[in-house]
Amino acid sequence: MRTGLLVVSLAMLSTASGCGGATKAGSACPGPACTCTASSCTCQTGASCTWSGGGGDGGGSGQSASLSCLSQNTCSGSCQGSCSASCKDGSTCTLTMGESGSFDCDHATCTVTVGQSGSVSCTNGATCHVTCTGPSCGVSCSGSTCDLTCPGGSAQTVTGSGQC
Repeated sequence: MRTGLLVVSLAMLSTASGCGGATKAGSACPGPACTCTASSCTCQTGASCTWSGGGGDGGGSGQSASLSCLSQNTCSGSCQGSCSASCKDGSTCTLTMGESGSFDCDHATCTVTVGQSGSVSCTNGATCHVTCTGPSCGVSCSGSTCDLTCPGGSAQTVTGSGQC
């Protein structure tokens, strides 16, 4: 009996500590240190967060979702559709974005994969490793160290801007 009660209690605790308890699974950030409002999630200072954004309604492409990793975070995960993410101020982010996704890396270390028409901005001493999975994706690199890998190619250093 005690074992069953413990399992139920742990299950309830993990549900209560998840990000955006009432939010649908597609836009939820499942880490206990992640705060979500509708389709927007923010990782708490110094915390590690895993993101699985799928759109404002938990669905797929055409919807939006966003993640902010703003201070000394370790963030990872992926999203569908035209989502956006920010990785700033000493954070380390490894994310995969959907078609038309946008990503901002500012004074952070970022490894990001973006879909067709995706865009990445790297500024203020960031280190960015960008992989495009489709055409018309690009990276803007200002005061940072950046490389871009286009479909079927190898990583190329980017100074200023680069596009697939």
